[in-house]
Amino acid sequence: MDRLPMRASTDYRKVLVVAILGLFFCTVAATVTLAQEAPASREGVAFDLPKQEQPVVYRKHNPAAAFSLRNNLAWDATGSFNLGFELPLGRHAAIGGNFGFKSWDRFFFWEGFSYVADTDPSRQTKWRHLSIVPEFRYYLRDASRGHFFGADLLWIHYNVGGVKLPLGLYPAMADQRLQGDLLGAGLFYGYAFPLGAHWRIETEIGVAGGRYSDRAYECVSCGLDLGPRSGWTLVPKVGVNVVYVFVKKTEK
Repeated sequence: MDRLPMRASTDYRKVLVVAILGLFFCTVAATVTLAQEAPASREGVAFDLPKQEQPVVYRKHNPAAAFSLRNNLAWDATGSFNLGFELPLGRHAAIGGNFGFKSWDRFFFWEGFSYVADTDPSRQTKWRHLSIVPEFRYYLRDASRGHFFGADLLWIHYNVGGVKLPLGLYPAMADQRLQGDLLGAGLFYGYAFPLGAHWRIETEIGVAGGRYSDRAYECVSCGLDLGPRSGWTLVPKVGVNVVYVFVKKTEK
């Protein structure tokens, strides 16, 4: 029971549902944003905008408004591989998403890194997960810098147990092993600090609400099934992102 099984008949359907919802979510956001930022027209003929308002000029003045990849240092602190991306849609809006994966049991900074700590029965923990989080952002100033607000969808397949979180959060995780899925949606706020043409730092905080469906097991290492669980819960979102921007050269 130590592995993280992926039940194909169930989990692939959930991944497909999240992918379809994420695609719909991003398509609606892109359509609304592009419609709002399109130039005014009369009888199907668009008016010419002044040169300083043309999108190409905007990109010259804000080269960070380009496709980017990011890594969340907060996720790294739990030993979770993660990668995110962002694609600006215009001056204020962007779509993107985050992918997280952790297939090993431990590697928490607060538990140490030694082999003894990993094999000590009194300190057994388990934390494995796979997560997909599509998102939409709206920047108050310009895309990719300054204050932004966002909304996201959330799917997590998890296998956790023996993990004691601060403030007594999710107490069932401390004494049992839980394996199942969480589907939800959330809101967040953040700030982007440009460091140059290719780099920036982002901080973000938010919360998501969703419904979990899992099975509980008596302890971290044993397989005694305590039965199914389901219900509603809140999930905090914390991010300290290091971002690399793929800047396109534009003609002057």
